[in-house]
Amino acid sequence: MHIVARASPTSGPLGTSIVKNAELGRRIKQLRLAQGSTLKDIEAKVGVSATHVSEIERGKTSPTVGALAKIASALQVNPSFLVDLPVGDDVSFTRKPERDRLVGARNGAEWEILTRDRPYAELSLFMLELGQDMTTPLEQSPRSGDKFFHIVDGILQLELGDEKVVLRRGDSIHFRASRQAKLLNLGDGRCRIFMAMWPRLTL
Repeated sequence: MHIVARASPTSGPLGTSIVKNAELGRRIKQLRLAQGSTLKDIEAKVGVSATHVSEIERGKTSPTVGALAKIASALQVNPSFLVDLPVGDDVSFTRKPERDRLVGARNGAEWEILTRDRPYAELSLFMLELGQDMTTPLEQSPRSGDKFFHIVDGILQLELGDEKVVLRRGDSIHFRASRQAKLLNLGDGRCRIFMAMWPRLTL
């Protein structure tokens, strides 16, 4: 998750700092909530008080380097992931021939990357195609954040832990990415799935 810091037009250096504090706090809170963690969970894991984390999340104060490192450790990310506030364009435009594609070595799954890898992006967007001759599921390991699938064509069996659901063209599902997912094409043709992941997947 990467966020552009914007200073208020009337602010000086102090105003810019406030904006960065707010963006940093928003990033920490979004990641914490995506993982299902409470402020008390952070406190219990790394010893930074729940009150202090709350103040950081609301942009009321800046964390020390030590506190930031501890919060990052609790959230299982690198500290640079939280403080990197690069500037990027507001729009990422691609045409189909320009998009990168990745092909799975073992399962033949094809990933079409729908957006450029801009530093500001908070989402990863893909079009995933599963071959019609799948015999073993495509496994996706647990990670922090959310996933969204929309079936464009075909029939997908999605296994989330002990649960299985069959999704057909036009169906959608949104779930926590902390659940291991197994994808299997049940149709006679290729299964095409529009996928969104938050925070951004680093390839």
